[in-house]
Amino acid sequence: MAKKISLAEIAKSLGVSKTLVSLVINNKADEHGISAETQQRVREKIKELNYHPDELAQGFRTGKTKTIGLIVSDISNLFYSRLARRIEDYAWLNGYTVVICSTDEDISKELEQIRMLRSRKIDGLIVSSSQEDGSFFNKLADENYPHVLIDRIFTEMHSPNVSVDNFGGARMAARHLISQGMRNFCVISITPEHISTINERLKGFESALNEMGIKIPEEWHIRAPFHQIDQAVKEGIQRIYQSAHLPDAIFTLNNNLTSATLKYLRKLSVRIPEEVALIGFDDLVYFSYTHPSISAIEQPIDRIGEKSFELLLRQIQKEKILPHERSIYLPVDIIIRESSIKN
Repeated sequence: MAKKISLAEIAKSLGVSKTLVSLVINNKADEHGISAETQQRVREKIKELNYHPDELAQGFRTGKTKTIGLIVSDISNLFYSRLARRIEDYAWLNGYTVVICSTDEDISKELEQIRMLRSRKIDGLIVSSSQEDGSFFNKLADENYPHVLIDRIFTEMHSPNVSVDNFGGARMAARHLISQGMRNFCVISITPEHISTINERLKGFESALNEMGIKIPEEWHIRAPFHQIDQAVKEGIQRIYQSAHLPDAIFTLNNNLTSATLKYLRKLSVRIPEEVALIGFDDLVYFSYTHPSISAIEQPIDRIGEKSFELLLRQIQKEKILPHERSIYLPVDIIIRESSIKN
């Protein structure tokens, strides 16, 4: 094993002090009047000797670990895994690593994960929260602890946040289906029902239907518990299939629901869109490759990742965030494919 080079050895080889070398490594040389020539000599020697600073020790000295936490409900959900990858990319470009946790929609687990991550001295948090209200995060905001809420938001909150137009996206889905001559609808949502994204999507879809005097029958609103999505969708689709008639279209409120719905419609040999049209919230790459291809509301995942990390980094760097900069609200788009077009 190669011998680990110490700060003292670098300083001795250059004929300078350990303090000077440390100032160059920690990017504080300019403020202490160290010449550009001397800084260059130190950096060249560091490279020559393949010196790597002890990042843990640096963290203790600077109060920064260059690590952030990302907490989501389920990292296996492709929306969150794609978002996590984008956040990780932005973090890496800025010298940060990311610790990722899944809450499984468990409120107490989420709070324990936050406690654990903070005890490890991470520099800040990005959270898609399962909490019922924003009181916990308001306390973090009052402490000036760097954090950003993404995806799910609360009615009264002080936290910096990034969200999308869930209400408007669902309205687009409804109006598209109505434009195709459809009037009878089934909605498949997910519980717990306090989640803001699900509520806004349901309200947006219903608002467009209400304008046309259309109501969703209670028996055509399938509610799938987070831990039982596949089974709940299976039972719901079978129940509707066995009823007197099928809906014109099904609107699913996230990508996992869309995938499960597609699977069980196929198992029952229901023709899409001839017998039942299908459109979901959250687009996935493979929705364009299925037969038929699946219509969906597309969220701007790259921008959510970029804006959330940017907001967090500004807090870590003690930059003042003005009130009008605290909430970033991004538009969504509708991707119309074969599954929702009636010939």
